[in-house]
Amino acid sequence: MERFFWRDMIGMNIYILRIVGLWPKNYEIYKPDWYFLYAAISTVLFMTPNVLFQTLNIIFVYSNLEALTETMLVCVAELLGLLKIYTFIKNIGMLKRLMVILESDIFQPKNSRQRLLVEPAIKLWKMIYHTLLGAVVPAVFLWLIFPILNGSAKKYALPFPAWYPYNFKKSYFYELTYLHQAIGTSLVALGDYNIDMLISALMMYMGAQCDILCDNLKSLGAESNDFGQKLKICVVHHKTILRFAENCNVFFNFIMLGQFFTSSICMAMALFRLALVTPSSFEFYTLLSSIMSVVMQIFTYCWFGDEVQSKSDAIAYAAFESAWTQQCLSDKKSMMIFIRRTLVPMKLSTFKLFYLTLETFVKILRSAVSYYTVLRQFGGLK
Repeated sequence: MERFFWRDMIGMNIYILRIVGLWPKNYEIYKPDWYFLYAAISTVLFMTPNVLFQTLNIIFVYSNLEALTETMLVCVAELLGLLKIYTFIKNIGMLKRLMVILESDIFQPKNSRQRLLVEPAIKLWKMIYHTLLGAVVPAVFLWLIFPILNGSAKKYALPFPAWYPYNFKKSYFYELTYLHQAIGTSLVALGDYNIDMLISALMMYMGAQCDILCDNLKSLGAESNDFGQKLKICVVHHKTILRFAENCNVFFNFIMLGQFFTSSICMAMALFRLALVTPSSFEFYTLLSSIMSVVMQIFTYCWFGDEVQSKSDAIAYAAFESAWTQQCLSDKKSMMIFIRRTLVPMKLSTFKLFYLTLETFVKILRSAVSYYTVLRQFGGLK
């Protein structure tokens, strides 16, 4: 049977990561070559200074709540994005090893039925990927061209408030600073978004492997007498899925921690800004697009994390559907031991503080509304 390449299912995701400078060729890690130089220019010369100068601007506006929320809304999101990017670069070796494991024989669909079984999860991931892309790209684009559309560019306004160690309100300096900010922001946004979707893809793969394992378990003893041997293969498959999930969790632990702590704050500040601007204005739709991007970002993590939990929970039930009652006593005992080990479902978390579930998603939304209420009171909004 033709080999199934899991990595090809997320080809566009990996391609954009490579454009940003976050994906060395094939299964390689960073090494002294032209791509390493390109990645260094992207991260060190464009992303990092852009976020740094915006962060420094907080010092000059901290006493003005409206200006502070405007600055921090983007600044917090970009700081988180930069943190994700550097964490991603640091752990690229671990990620590439996970991709190698993913293409191993134990993770391959065994027949056409199993290929059809994993298609819905892959199609759902692709749909969410393109939906989010349709939300993130317009949001970033609207922020970047806002000074041009509202005429503030004539007064040397930049897309995002920032402090620079030179007078950028001069010809050529302004244009170059505007271009640098646009490129840096775009790279951070694309990197942030595609890291999120790659993590979601890893969770989608975990769920797909649970589906394949369930199918293998249900067919045990149906066609031949080698029940014990096939059960051993299922046990090895289950252990490999658990190790894969554990390593994936280690890879994105720190990323998820930062994401959960900052998302509710970003949504609260965006809601606060939304209450200050004129409804149906250009800035109103820009902020609305930003809020939707953050909501979808968190929802994607929690949805696929919840899917992993529910699909792993089905493994024990799938084992009971096999023809295990017709086997010899030793095989029955082996099956019961296996079922006991699968009764506890896989739960993805952030250092065991937050679990990636839909319940956590609801809690984050509630926290965002609470923070927004506090900002309204301090800001004197009615």
